[in-house]
Amino acid sequence: ANMAVSEAAESTIPSFELVTFGGEAYSDKSLQGQPTLLVFWAPWCNVCQRELPLLGQFYRQSKPVQLRVLSIGFADTRTNVEAFVKARPGVFVFPTAYDEDRWVANAFKINATPTYVLVDARGNIVLVHRGGGLLESVQFREFLSTLNG
Repeated sequence: ANMAVSEAAESTIPSFELVTFGGEAYSDKSLQGQPTLLVFWAPWCNVCQRELPLLGQFYRQSKPVQLRVLSIGFADTRTNVEAFVKARPGVFVFPTAYDEDRWVANAFKINATPTYVLVDARGNIVLVHRGGGLLESVQFREFLSTLNG
């Protein structure tokens, strides 16, 4: 597992396109210029059900921080993902998209839920975090402190 993390941490993001439930288009190109946290999750994932509200809370509290959050539901039907999002408006305060046929997850080599991918303003992947606890992790906190300057 460590191999995969260090390998990913030195790569640039693959090309991808997503349209959020709100109708906004995101792509590898549009992520340039601002650090972004991508969150890959699924409605049936218990850890995701715990983590997403924490992420929503973080997002609301940390608005001044120049970190974009893009949530990506996958590994389930569009109907299930959309229903999960609609039922939790207080959680999904960040843009959320459905990853049709796992195109984007596969491009990023995502094989676990949740997986967080932290991308810097140049489109480099600086951190890949599988499972819960990203918000408390040292690497994530350090990255945030560089943004606040």
